[in-house]
Amino acid sequence: MKKLLWIVNPHAGRGAMSGKVIGCVNAFQQAGFDVTIYITQGAQDATRVVRERAAEFDRIVCAGGDGTLSEVVTGMMESGAHTPLGYIPAGTTNDFALSLGIPKVPVEAAAVAAGDELHALDIGRFNDRYFNYIAAFGVFTEVSYATPQQSKNIFGRAAYIFEGVKALTNIKQHHIRVESAEMSLEDDFIYGMVSNTVSVGGFKSLTPDSVQLDDGLYEVLLVYSVENPMELQWLVNDLLTRNTDSTRFVYFRTSRITFEAEGEVPWTLDGEFGGATRRAEITNHSRAITFVTGCSKQPANEALPEAAEQETEK
Repeated sequence: MKKLLWIVNPHAGRGAMSGKVIGCVNAFQQAGFDVTIYITQGAQDATRVVRERAAEFDRIVCAGGDGTLSEVVTGMMESGAHTPLGYIPAGTTNDFALSLGIPKVPVEAAAVAAGDELHALDIGRFNDRYFNYIAAFGVFTEVSYATPQQSKNIFGRAAYIFEGVKALTNIKQHHIRVESAEMSLEDDFIYGMVSNTVSVGGFKSLTPDSVQLDDGLYEVLLVYSVENPMELQWLVNDLLTRNTDSTRFVYFRTSRITFEAEGEVPWTLDGEFGGATRRAEITNHSRAITFVTGCSKQPANEALPEAAEQETEK
């Protein structure tokens, strides 16, 4: 019988997995898997377990938010194993699940995770750390990891919005030199994002129809500093309307990029604090991990309409 390791974060998404375990295990067993369950004991525990035990199993599945998935991805990269990875989204926003076309209902997601739709997707490296779908700095980036867990449990996505409004009152700018094969520039920025997803914080990316999760390229967004509230309003309007011709930000695609800042810049990786550094080198490891998805074709824009509809219904 095939062996499956199921890693569960019991604290993610207001305890989203509470009462769902039996149904998920049943879905795994019906697909022919002998299931081993591991409950995470704290930060980075999922990374350790996967790094040490990935090679023992035919399938690894994790249940939790984007941070839990990022820990498991790191463990997979460090282990060198090629075990397919399934995902049961149980966080607050679950951006990457949207890109993969994975249902939000845990039992349905478990059936997908035990399935045969396998796709090798890109994984990022940020200096000496791995990340799954986004590395970012600047305004709003602290929202994801600074929002108290209790607030997430009570208010869900609204908790992020509350923290985001507070962030607008203290916008910092960073003087950074950016180098890639496609672009070289130096300026003051209030936000920067290197991503591989159709959704960030539950909102669609600037060019969702062109995002491919296995093409070895990242979407880079760099937002210039603003001088006054009116300019900030114009900037927000450009972003919301996906005006890629705007002069208020730069948008391009690359497989490798470096950031050199005058001072230490705090970064977030997949919604978790990634440390503060003056130099960040980001590299795309093309098709590094095989994911189990809800898409019969390459996941990303094909998955967006159905997944977005599910999110709206919530």
